[in-house]
Amino acid sequence: MKQHWLMGVSCLALVACSSGQGNVTFTTYGEDFIEKQIPASAFEDGWSVKYDKFLVKLGEVKVANHEGEIAAEQTAAKVYDVHRPGPVDVATFNDLASEEWDAVSYAIAPVADATAGNADAEDVTRMNTEGWSIYVEGSATKGAVTKRFHWGFATNTLYEHCENEDIGNGVTVPKGGTETVQLTIHGDHLFFDDLQSSDAKMRFDAIAGADSVGIVGPDGEITLDELGLVDLTSLPSNQYGTGGAGSVRTLRDFVTALVRTVGHYRGEGECSPRVR
Repeated sequence: MKQHWLMGVSCLALVACSSGQGNVTFTTYGEDFIEKQIPASAFEDGWSVKYDKFLVKLGEVKVANHEGEIAAEQTAAKVYDVHRPGPVDVATFNDLASEEWDAVSYAIAPVADATAGNADAEDVTRMNTEGWSIYVEGSATKGAVTKRFHWGFATNTLYEHCENEDIGNGVTVPKGGTETVQLTIHGDHLFFDDLQSSDAKMRFDAIAGADSVGIVGPDGEITLDELGLVDLTSLPSNQYGTGGAGSVRTLRDFVTALVRTVGHYRGEGECSPRVR
């Protein structure tokens, strides 16, 4: 936000001399892939996935500009189950300067004292106790075979420089009105077969196969520990590309890396995820 000087009076911080004021409401939404299911037609290998729960710990919502001025921020974290019908409200900021704020950011992080957004109190307590930022549970089905999963992740990711190519960078606050900004969660990203390629496909065969790797043997439940026993070099060479990330060696590492990409902006808009 630029500074304007007139008759010795400076217009600083949140109130602009001539632009007026408006409001911004942030929501979060899991889209049909999380709320309903990911159909078999979306997978390369014929699986379908249905989530029963998809918990995200959202916080650090900030409206700012590239010059470093902050219009508003909410640092507290709350737990949302985006499997439930949405969108659901996350934060509302009133009386912001009606202009373009091109540096919007938010975090999905394992904050220890998060409170309930729309999640049950029991889920909030578990997320805080286990130190998770994201927790998913659900099932995958192919023909007569069903595999279940219950995965918790302690990833700490700041989503910066959020933009949507059809709408622009950040958010433009309307004069005398309210703009709604959706922090969209993409549940399909957990099943991509490449960390960088724009042509990544969704697959589940390798994940399903991990159920046979553990000591227990096939029991219909795929655990993160079992994924950790699957070396990426044992998978087809044209799948599960890491883009040279040396720390990603197992299927567990790979899925954990994908978890950091679930945060999006206003639908298909992108943010720059920063690992913390």
